[in-house]
Amino acid sequence: MPWNKPYPPDLNQRLDPELYQLTGYITFITISAYNDLRPFTNLSLNQQIIETLQTEVARLPCAVYTYCLMPDHLHYLISPSQDRASGETFTNQFKGKPTNLSWKFGWHGKLWQPRFYDHIVRADEDLRAIAE
Repeated sequence: MPWNKPYPPDLNQRLDPELYQLTGYITFITISAYNDLRPFTNLSLNQQIIETLQTEVARLPCAVYTYCLMPDHLHYLISPSQDRASGETFTNQFKGKPTNLSWKFGWHGKLWQPRFYDHIVRADEDLRAIAE
C-alpha cells in the first residue's frame, strides 16, 4: 500500500520550527521515558519533575495549560506566550533538568527518549477533550 500522506513516514520528522513560535497555537507534547521504562513511579521524583515544569514556565515565555505524568511518559499542552518563544525550545530545555534530578533518586542513565511527539491542536479539535 503506497504512502498517501503529504509528508514521508519518518518518525523523526519535526514540524517547521516557526510553528512552535506562533502565539495562540497550542501544541500537545508527549515525552516518553527512555527505552519504554517506567521511571515515574517514584512519588518524590514525580514531585520534582512537576516542580521543574512549573519553574521552567516561570523562566521561559510559554504557558503550560495542563499536564499528565504517567509511569512511562509525560503529556502537556503548551503555547508560546510571546513572540519568538518556542514550545520546542521549552521542551528541549526542560528534558535535561529532570534527568539530572532523577540521578538523586537512584535512576541511572537516560530518563527520556531523544525525541518527543508533538501535535499542533487544530481549530476543529476539542481542546477540552485533549486535556481530559
